[in-house]
Amino acid sequence: MTKFIFIISIILIAFGLIMFISDFLPVDMFNGGGEDEYLKAVPSDSFSWSQYRLHALIVGIALFAVSKFTNIFG
Repeated sequence: MTKFIFIISIILIAFGLIMFISDFLPVDMFNGGGEDEYLKAVPSDSFSWSQYRLHALIVGIALFAVSKFTNIFG
């Protein structure tokens, strides 16, 4: 069970970090646009996984701590 928690925590931490890092990339980085745009307008009523990057990072860190503390006490 602790290995499962550890694996899920690593996945959530990686997802959170990748989503934070992707905010620093230009919007049309791979499309060869003329100007580099760093802000992308997204309608507020649409679903986006990037809205949950902080939640994923916090839950991933908490699960990582739980997996490490259960190894110490177990």
